[in-house]
Amino acid sequence: MSDRKNIYNSIKMKMEKIGFQFETEQKPHLQNRKENELKFVHPKLIKRLEEDGIKVRAKKFYVKPLSNEPDCEIGFVTGKSSPLYKSNKFTKPNSTDTFDSTPAWTNIENNNTIDSLLKSIENYLKTSSDVVENHINTFLFAWNPNRWDWVDLQESIEHLEKVGYVERKWSCGNSKSIRKGDRVFLIRLGNEPRGIMGSGYAKSSYYVAPHWDGTENKMTNYIDIEFDILINPKENKLFDKESLESIDKNNLQQWFPQQSGISIKEEVLESLESNWFNFIKENKYIKNSFVSNDVTTQLKKTYKEGKSKDIVQTRYERNPEARKRCLKHFGYSCKVCSYDFEQHFGEIGKGFIHVHHINQISEIGKEYEVDPIKDLIPVCPNCHAMIHSKRPAFTIEEIKEIIR
Repeated sequence: MSDRKNIYNSIKMKMEKIGFQFETEQKPHLQNRKENELKFVHPKLIKRLEEDGIKVRAKKFYVKPLSNEPDCEIGFVTGKSSPLYKSNKFTKPNSTDTFDSTPAWTNIENNNTIDSLLKSIENYLKTSSDVVENHINTFLFAWNPNRWDWVDLQESIEHLEKVGYVERKWSCGNSKSIRKGDRVFLIRLGNEPRGIMGSGYAKSSYYVAPHWDGTENKMTNYIDIEFDILINPKENKLFDKESLESIDKNNLQQWFPQQSGISIKEEVLESLESNWFNFIKENKYIKNSFVSNDVTTQLKKTYKEGKSKDIVQTRYERNPEARKRCLKHFGYSCKVCSYDFEQHFGEIGKGFIHVHHINQISEIGKEYEVDPIKDLIPVCPNCHAMIHSKRPAFTIEEIKEIIR
């Protein structure tokens, strides 16, 4: 029995090494088996699968005896609907749990299938992460006012001008390849004026929801878009057909598609980005100081913030690109009290956190270069309020000490 205990511990250590989190040791559910099973979760794996557009129902993983026999195989199993069974990215099972005929992975007779599965999961996480991080595709989305009246367009533009971005759910047609972080351009179709009227980034991979036209039982694909530029075609000039033809002299791209979500060809991307940037700059569509001078590569390490604007009161602009890079580095849990909104609230808490400026913009009183890693830090609203409960504000370490 001690040898079997060592097998469980060995598998547990290998699983934890690639991100599985041990939850508990328990009796197998509804099974008359003498040995306990080990239960695990892997939030990063589930998140990565969902970012790839894979719906995941089975979110628990088990190392358990595969039959009632005292010397039975020890296997790795999860829910039957798990993509670990279906996707070619992962090593196929080599055994079965006799309780309910669930496929299982085992290390038997020098066939280290569990080890192979764990290696395939590790490779998937690394490869998929590299894709999200480094390979950003660009897609063209469409709005046709003859089919759908965007009644709150001006309200969306005003929101963007106040905080630097605005989020919208948008149909992506038949496209299922869009990933969180991909670049997005929005073009206006229908009657003139026609042309590109917005840009931004995908905030999600595709998901399915009721169709925007309200037809009962009709579904369509959507993504969430974070727009960084939106132009009102009733009031301002668009990046029109003539401008598009100037960057695509060989007519490589379909610029006025019938549906959203088509890819923009790499041959025209650099020219599109540079000309789009010049266009919005020359027409003074950049209301804030957060737009980098290198839109194409997005490699700028510091960002200008703090440029004051005279409205009813002096407001200091925040830089959403700097916020994005801060959260990419630190994650979404509070760096004072470790509170994580997604862990406590599920999907509605995903991506929610405040970002604290270690050097208060309002006290600097001028535009300055922000390093997203050195100057910004994620904190929950409670800790953020306590940090600013006096002037000058408490430091992060002072608030941590108060909590201790």
